Amino acid sequence: MTASPAERTGPPGSLLDNRYLLGELLGVGGSASVFAADDLTASGRRVAVKLLHPELCADSETRVVFLREAEQARRIDHPNVVRVHGAGLHDAAGVVMPWIALDLLAGPTLREWVDSTGRLSPRDAAAVFDGVLSGLVAAHAAGIVHRDLSPQNIVLDGAEDRVQGRALSADMVRIVDFGLADVTGHATVGTDVLLAASSTAPARVVGNAAFMSPEQAQGLPVRTVSDLYQAGAVLYYALTGTPPFVRDSAEQVLQAHVVAPPPVPSVRESGTRAFDRIVTRAMAKTPAHRYRDAAAFRADLAEAAAGLTEADALDDSGTLDIRAFDTGDAPTRLLPDPAVSAARLDFLAPVETPEVEAGRPARSAVTGPAALLTGVVVIVIATVGVLAATANPAPAPTARPTITAAPPPPDSLPTPDPPLQAVPDPLPQPVPAQATVPTLHGTAADAEAALRAAGLALGALTRVESPEPAGRVLAQLPVAGASLPSGSTVDLTLASGSNTVPPIAGMSVAAATALLESAGFFAATDRVGATAATTVIGTQPPAGTVLRIGVSVTMTLALDEPPAPTPTPTTPPGSGDEERSS
Repeated sequence: MTASPAERTGPPGSLLDNRYLLGELLGVGGSASVFAADDLTASGRRVAVKLLHPELCADSETRVVFLREAEQARRIDHPNVVRVHGAGLHDAAGVVMPWIALDLLAGPTLREWVDSTGRLSPRDAAAVFDGVLSGLVAAHAAGIVHRDLSPQNIVLDGAEDRVQGRALSADMVRIVDFGLADVTGHATVGTDVLLAASSTAPARVVGNAAFMSPEQAQGLPVRTVSDLYQAGAVLYYALTGTPPFVRDSAEQVLQAHVVAPPPVPSVRESGTRAFDRIVTRAMAKTPAHRYRDAAAFRADLAEAAAGLTEADALDDSGTLDIRAFDTGDAPTRLLPDPAVSAARLDFLAPVETPEVEAGRPARSAVTGPAALLTGVVVIVIATVGVLAATANPAPAPTARPTITAAPPPPDSLPTPDPPLQAVPDPLPQPVPAQATVPTLHGTAADAEAALRAAGLALGALTRVESPEPAGRVLAQLPVAGASLPSGSTVDLTLASGSNTVPPIAGMSVAAATALLESAGFFAATDRVGATAATTVIGTQPPAGTVLRIGVSVTMTLALDEPPAPTPTPTTPPGSGDEERSS
């Protein structure tokens, strides 16, 4: 039922597009405010309306960037992706304010849920990411890469209202905030105020540092497999309660995404072993080594979830894993961040003092069996001296009979030891100068210049197949931050400029295109007018061929309908041909 004009009441400026009646303020971010609103054209519907701050509305380019979120999200129709109900411009007495109307979600975000209740159980994590990956399948099929998948942008709609003890489910999941979303193959480098620190700042990589893919962190083109890396990083967070790489600064976090090996969840939480291979594959440094698409990721996750048992929180002996009490890592906590931060960087930093959250002792406190073991060790060490002095006390002297021995013959007398001579202390050896290995990127020449400036030298060069440009630095050994004697060498792994054509037979055109592009090739088709769902039956050149990156690989497509058989012409009886043949 549509509301009548008389019912459209409210303060001036509270009605947008003659449809959305603004209500209470839900939240304020770095670039926008979010209000609850009533949709007057749909009876009973409540929505969330996102309004750009007035001081940011004067720039037309900023308004376009803001509305891009609605443009991208509108292309995806899936229950695990937030729906956009409308978007437009509102004339607020001379200030043109862009707005977006979205689903009104009850929350909380995955970030808020983990903060309040702790890490997810393996079963809950599998259920939540079944929904996340389902949403990514739909987004990627529409040609959209989210590029900012993080715990803040995954909402568990209605999770706080669930019955006590009920598990989380995939239908609760909503992927939100498509402000960074774009078509595949574009880099997340920008200068506008919504993405960077200021509109006058130089172009920089933008996104969430704690969950950013290696290619995004380096300002390289971001493709669908970049979303899968972020999904793997957020899955690690859900299983362990911490992001994959905990460092002292955002810059170190970004470098860790580029050069550090993928983290293994069971190192922190032994009950997550079933997900170790899944997380490490999703977070492979080389895009071609990750899952080929979100559907393959989701299938592996479902298989791992099906094998979970109640004993997954125990080690192989059936007792609690002692690593659960490991206190070797510095305590960490999540830094508070606005809904939309200026630099959009969010990471974990060490904390000086342990905290107690939700009635649980901080990880830095030594409790339980670990505390008992520590106390026992201290007591043992403190009493070793007493035990040594008292366990075997020296016996009291007793009277012994006197024995007179005959003197030994002269030739059997012992030879006196030579007099001791003082040995001079060795001269102190000079300590070799140390150099810190820098973070290397760019070309081999760029890396060599950086090494020379740090007092180091270029070592062996290894070239491997990769979707990255020829000569680009992919890895270094030792890693950045290592301390070496001055003059030491650092080995590099470089992109060869070639890559292997991946197998795509049996995939849809959309999925095959994404995989070919992630491998560094340009995807072409052998038939005009093919739909995204058309099946690919092969490629030319065939899968397994090594080609230079950037060249075209033609997808051979299945025909939607088999061609009609061509009738064989027949000669009617009584024709002239018969007469001539007789």
